[in-house]
Amino acid sequence: MTTTSPKANRGQFRKGHDPRRHVFSTEECKRGFLLALESIAARYPDAVDAYGRHMAVKFLRKRKRKEADQ
Repeated sequence: MTTTSPKANRGQFRKGHDPRRHVFSTEECKRGFLLALESIAARYPDAVDAYGRHMAVKFLRKRKRKEADQ
């Protein structure tokens, strides 16, 4: 029995504009990021440092500080 690697389905993806492809706006990306942080905080309520800050909040502060430096 010989094994061959699976081939891509030709014609399934075509370059160029397609109205079915959605491009996320900056606002949608920010909202999704904040919702992900809330989800992390909800799933891991015990993930806090010695100061009582949750790891998700700590990450967000670090990211904002990095953006402000640039």
